Amino acid sequence: MKKFFSIFFIFFIPFILFCDDLTIAEYIEAAKNDPRLTSKKAMTDSIENSADTPGIKGLEFRSETGNFDIMEQKYALRLYFKGFGETKSSREFIKNMQNLHKLEYTSARSDVLFERYSAIVTYIMHKKELEIINSMRELLDDKLSVTEKMGEITGETTEIDKMDIEDKITEIEMRRIEAESAVESIEAAVKSDMGEDKTLVFEREKIVSVDDIEKFAESLTEIHGASKAESDYQTLRSIVAQNEIALEEAKDRDWLKYIALEYDTDNRNDRPSRGFSIGFAISIPGFRNNQASLVKKRIKAFEDNADFESENRLKKTEVRTALLLLKREIRQYKTLAERKENIEKSGILQKYSSIEGVNPMMVIKLKEKILKKDLKLAELELKIYEKYINLAYLLGIYEDESTGNFLSGKSE
Repeated sequence: MKKFFSIFFIFFIPFILFCDDLTIAEYIEAAKNDPRLTSKKAMTDSIENSADTPGIKGLEFRSETGNFDIMEQKYALRLYFKGFGETKSSREFIKNMQNLHKLEYTSARSDVLFERYSAIVTYIMHKKELEIINSMRELLDDKLSVTEKMGEITGETTEIDKMDIEDKITEIEMRRIEAESAVESIEAAVKSDMGEDKTLVFEREKIVSVDDIEKFAESLTEIHGASKAESDYQTLRSIVAQNEIALEEAKDRDWLKYIALEYDTDNRNDRPSRGFSIGFAISIPGFRNNQASLVKKRIKAFEDNADFESENRLKKTEVRTALLLLKREIRQYKTLAERKENIEKSGILQKYSSIEGVNPMMVIKLKEKILKKDLKLAELELKIYEKYINLAYLLGIYEDESTGNFLSGKSE
């Protein structure tokens, strides 16, 4: 016994000390550290830190040697100017591009939260399913044992009867493997994100109830297509497209190309000041050479708007369908839950269990019917939560950072 406790302390105490429980709230809060979001944030910051020099396109120094004689040297300093309005158009373009990337960050954050909420409900519901499966397996083992004993006594039990029960045991074991595999894959994915030392503590009591989800579904009286972030993104894309066009047009208005200060050592004679000269270059307005590019940009902007309107109509239909499916499965769940509750209230199981000499197979069959309803309820519950999370995603609820933990129940 002492040896056992020594082994226990050596191997299990460090595991207990260094393992860290991971709650639902912590997992959702940690979404901001997802690499997809940090990269988007870095991209937005890089755009924010970029700025052009106002009005000036560049400063150029030139040197020219005449006749390969170092003494015959010409120097020039040229200051190039941007087109009229180019600085303003460039600033607007950069500002709107930055806002565009902020909206992309919001969209990416919504995707990450959707994945995490999906992982949480799938994990919780499959864990609940496994509890019911274990009870069902124990019951089927009892059923097989009783069937064999009754066969020995009465001789009425056939091999077919036993095979039917064994088939049910196989089916429940297959379902167990499927549920365990889902739980294990989620645990692996979460630990990959959060650390191998984490222990998942995702509690069913910490998330909203089916009744809360029903209230949420009933509160959705007006159906929209695109979410606010999606609409803002499309509006901003149109503005950015106009900014690009305005910037291209402004670049063509570079009528004053440059001003140059030149110094020629060969012409200075005895007075160095005579070697200096000043020059400039201007563009003659009226000539155009980038109209094809501008036309392409305008057409692309129109096409993007048309595509968005089409997608918006499809999205509205998708949201409406998702809401109808959610309400349908809630009704199915409540109907089955009510039937199970009526059976439990009737006390039929307690009645037969307390009767002396009652056929034990009758009690087992009653318990089996109740457990089958539990399994069906668990299956419907998972579908309800999946559709609830998906509907919230389609509505753009995860886009609002003030929403917090959308899965949070009253106890959270």
